Amino acid sequence: MGGSCLIHLLGGFAVEVDGQTVPSSAWKHRRGAELLKLLALASGHRLHREQVMDTLWPDLSPDAAGTNLRKATHHLRRALGTPDPVVVDGGFVALCPDWPVTTDVEAFEVAAKDALGGGPDACAEAAGLYCGELLPDDRYASWAFEPRERLRLRYLQLLKLAQRWEAVLEVDPTDEEAHRALIRGFIDAGNRQAAIRQFTRLRQALRADMGIGPDRASVELYEKALALEATTLPTSTEQIGGLLAWGLVHWNRMELDDARRCAEQARALAIDAELGRELGEATFLLGMVANTQGRWRELFRAEFEQSLCERPAMAPFVFDAQLCLAEFSLYSPDSHTEIEPFARDLLAIANQAGSLHGQGLAWLMLGEAALFAGQIQEAAAALGRAAMLHRAAHAPSALALVLIRCAETEIARGRRWQASRLLDKAIAISSTTPLVVHLTVRAYAARMLAAKATDQALAALHEAERALIGTAACQPCSIGYHITAAITQARSADLANARKQLDKAERIAGMWQGGAWQAAVWEARGIIRVAEGDRAQGHALLNEAANLFATAGRPLDAARCRVATA
Repeated sequence: MGGSCLIHLLGGFAVEVDGQTVPSSAWKHRRGAELLKLLALASGHRLHREQVMDTLWPDLSPDAAGTNLRKATHHLRRALGTPDPVVVDGGFVALCPDWPVTTDVEAFEVAAKDALGGGPDACAEAAGLYCGELLPDDRYASWAFEPRERLRLRYLQLLKLAQRWEAVLEVDPTDEEAHRALIRGFIDAGNRQAAIRQFTRLRQALRADMGIGPDRASVELYEKALALEATTLPTSTEQIGGLLAWGLVHWNRMELDDARRCAEQARALAIDAELGRELGEATFLLGMVANTQGRWRELFRAEFEQSLCERPAMAPFVFDAQLCLAEFSLYSPDSHTEIEPFARDLLAIANQAGSLHGQGLAWLMLGEAALFAGQIQEAAAALGRAAMLHRAAHAPSALALVLIRCAETEIARGRRWQASRLLDKAIAISSTTPLVVHLTVRAYAARMLAAKATDQALAALHEAERALIGTAACQPCSIGYHITAAITQARSADLANARKQLDKAERIAGMWQGGAWQAAVWEARGIIRVAEGDRAQGHALLNEAANLFATAGRPLDAARCRVATA
C-alpha cells in the first residue's frame, strides 16, 4: 500500500496520511508515537537499529528493547494503516521507506538555510514556518532536547536578521540585543518615554536572576534616552533606575565599593521621594554587596530597625527586598548557631515598634531555625505564629514563604496530605506577589518532597516544569528545586535528566563554600550513583552528605542520608 505522510512536530504532534489527519486516539500506545517522532527527526528518516533501542529504551536489555521495537512497529502499523510502517534492512530502521515522508521541521530548516543569504523579508518569511517549540508534549524526552534547542536558536537567528525584535523577546525576554535595538529605535524617533519603558522592561527581565543587570552598552543607551528633551529633568524614578543599573554593572564586575555607592544614592533618592518599590530594589543591591563582604546580618539589622522606627510605611518593601537574602543566610556554614539569636534580636526590635510584619519575619526565621535543627514541635508553633502575623499584616510574599515552611514541617511529621494543601495555597499566593520568581520554584520543590511515591513526585516535577516555562527563577532559590528534581528523576531511572538537574545545582551551589547546600549536592550525587548501579560509591557519597549535614546543624537531613545507605 502506497501513500504520502506529512508529520507535524512544531508546536504539537499530528500526522496526515494521504491528506487525512490521523485521529489522536490512534496514538494511545506511546511506543508507536515515540518511534515515529524519533525517525521523523532523523536524517533520511532512518537510524541504526541499536541506536533506536538505546535512545528509546536505554535501561532495557537488548532482548527487551527488541521486543519493544516490535510492539512499537505493530502500533504504528495500526495507526498509519500500512503493513510496513517501519522496515529494518541492513541493521537500519527506516520510516515508511516506500512513501514520500515530509515534516514541518524539514520545511522550516530548508527555508531557513535559503533565507540566511537573503534579506530581512526572506528571514521573516522563513521564521513564519516555525509554529512553536518542537514536540511540547515530549518536553522531558532526552532525545528531543538537542533538536528542540537547535531549532529554537535558528528561529531566533532568523528573527534577529529580520529585525523582528518584539518577536525575539517573546522567545527570550532577557535578550539584550533585542532590547537595545528597540531602545535605539525609540531614541531615533525622539520617543523618550518609550525608550525608558523599554529599558525598565529589560531591567525587570534580568532582575529575576539574582544580581544580573543590564550591561554597560544598555545603560549608556538609557542615559542617552534620559538626555532627550533636555528641558525636562529626569524624575526620581528615572534617576534611580540609572543608578541601580550602573550599580549592577559594578556588581557583576565585583567593583563592590562602586556598586554600594550607586545603591546608597538610589536608596537616598527613593526615601526622599517615598518610592517604596525603588527603595526595595536599592536595599536588595546593598544586601547583595553586604552579603559578599560577610556583613549582611549587620546591614539587615540596621535596615530593619531604621525602617520600623523611622519609615514604618516603607518597611514592607525593605523586608520583601531582603527576604531572599534572609533565606540564603540560613544556608551559610554558621547559620545553625547564629540565626536564632539574630532572629530573637529582630523580634525584640519589632515588638518594641509594634510591627506585625517585623514580628512575623522574626518568627518565620525562628521557625526555620527550629525546623532545620529537627525541633519539629517548636518549628510548627513558631511558623504558625508567623503565618497569623503575616495575614494580619497583609504581607503576601512573606505569608507564601511561611506556608512553604509549614508544609516542610508537615512533611517532617509524615503528614503529606496537609503539606500538599498548604503548598496549593502557597503557589496561588506566590503568583500574585513581586517575589514570584523566588517563591514559586521553592513551592514546587516542596511539592516533590510531599509526594508519597516516586511516580507522584515525577508528576509534580512535570507540573512544575510546565508552570515555570518562561520564568527566570532566582538562582539561589532554585538550588533546592534542581536537587529535588535530580533525586526524583534518578529514582525514576531518568538518569540523563537527573544529571542535567544536578549540573545546574552544582553550578549555583559552587558560588558558595560550605553550608547545607554543599551537603545537599553530595546527597543528590549519591542517589544518582546508586541509581546508576554503583551502590558502594553511592553510599560513600551519602555518608559524606550526612556528615556535612550534621556539621551544618541539620540532623533530620543527616538522618535521611544515613537511612538511604541502609
